[in-house]
Amino acid sequence: MPRPWSPWRTMIRSARCLLLAALMVGFLGPLWAGDASYKKCPLDTQTCLDQMMAKMKGRAWLGIEWDTDTMLVQRVVAGSPAEKAGFKVGDTLVSVAGANYSANTQAKCVTCDATKDRWKPGAKISYVVMRKKKTVRLTPTLATLPTDVMAQMIGMHMIEHAEPEAPPKK
Repeated sequence: MPRPWSPWRTMIRSARCLLLAALMVGFLGPLWAGDASYKKCPLDTQTCLDQMMAKMKGRAWLGIEWDTDTMLVQRVVAGSPAEKAGFKVGDTLVSVAGANYSANTQAKCVTCDATKDRWKPGAKISYVVMRKKKTVRLTPTLATLPTDVMAQMIGMHMIEHAEPEAPPKK
């Protein structure tokens, strides 16, 4: 059952890709998987906050946002590993670590599986993007997730804990 529109859900949806670029796999993935599979976090607020802090500490970060439907890079964070590696707004993500983004489904994140054991600060991860009809290979060196980015992601998720559940439709 779809949830009613809320400005917070819209903000969270647009930030979802930044989160995925930061975390790729793990604890938060199902919470940001898409509207059709969305489920409110089942944990109480403090437990959720504690678990998020523990899981995010020391995580790797790339620093891009992209549209999950078109795989089009919409933002490259200034000073991020993505910017240093040469990612550009308008690039289309093709693959990461040899796994094609087109193979991802609601049920299985193929690109997450391909990178989950390697997604650590200091790791080099190979990407292929399309830029102006040309294939470009990029190999960023992942950095530690910046504290301000972590705080923003945690804060957006914590807002959901304050949103009331939508009443069931009759």
